[in-house]
Amino acid sequence: MWGTHSMNAKMYLIVYYSIAGVIISLFTALMTYWIIDVPIGQKMMFKIFLTILATLPIIGLLSYSIGRYLSDRLATISLFLDDISEDKFLTDKHEESITDIHAIHESIHELSHRLENSITTLKKNNTQLNNMILSLSHDIKTPLSIIEGYLEELEDDIVTPEQKPAVIATLKKETAYINELSSEVIHYLQSLENRSEKETIVLKDFLHEEVCPLVRAKKEVELKCEIEEGFEITFDRIALKSILVNLMHNATKHTEQGSITVKSLNKGIIVEDTGSGIESEDASMIFEPFYCADESKNREKSGFGLGLSIAKNLAENNGYDLALDTEYTSGARFILQRLDR
Repeated sequence: MWGTHSMNAKMYLIVYYSIAGVIISLFTALMTYWIIDVPIGQKMMFKIFLTILATLPIIGLLSYSIGRYLSDRLATISLFLDDISEDKFLTDKHEESITDIHAIHESIHELSHRLENSITTLKKNNTQLNNMILSLSHDIKTPLSIIEGYLEELEDDIVTPEQKPAVIATLKKETAYINELSSEVIHYLQSLENRSEKETIVLKDFLHEEVCPLVRAKKEVELKCEIEEGFEITFDRIALKSILVNLMHNATKHTEQGSITVKSLNKGIIVEDTGSGIESEDASMIFEPFYCADESKNREKSGFGLGLSIAKNLAENNGYDLALDTEYTSGARFILQRLDR
């Protein structure tokens, strides 16, 4: 980056000081003529010329010394800026020097762009965090209100003996809901951490042995596995299991009849169903935390709105992208595809 420019700081200073020396010498000669009002003869011009020649090496040496001093100081600044642009905020002293003054301008320019991107990302994450807190508060408020109401009725002996079993069952259900929500939030936060232990997985065997036994589809819905023999994928085993179970579980909730199919792709996996599909206005939001396409917020169908967010984070941690195929109209189709780097 630093050695691509044609002139460095020292060369600039040498040229500038040399030109300045010539101009000063000529200016001195002209001022002498103007003050004493005597024409400058050939001998005087020759002496001035010799003086200029004699002073040029001194000017050049002085220019080089000053240029080296300044460029070494600027080198430290440019190296620190370069480190900051690479997110290295704590650095030791540098042994090498960078003398190109243009490089400092480029480094500052690049740093400003990186800082702008970082600030934009922080603002986006902050907005997502605020939305998550609001959604979490909303989701937890309802069961807490139900629990509080029934506890007050029990405390005031309003609940009859006949009603007690139903009340206790409701309290257990709401408590289980809060526990499950807490577990989902923890799972989501863990998915944000880029930790994975990748291994080579034979997909067909993996589906039959570890994924499909956890998926319960309706009698009218057929589970299909269209995986090429010997098809392998390099992925964290637990993460891949979580992604596929989540996608297939969502498919079972929205597919009354037809099929749920898992297919192998050149660089990944396809999970598709013949269910109700996803509305176009929801397509761009389904991977956002706590977003539920089902406006009724029915717990059995919509869940907590974290499953797809978790799945996408896990995919990215393994170098894959999880996306909705918006051109598929026979239901919902999700594509897990390796990112080209």
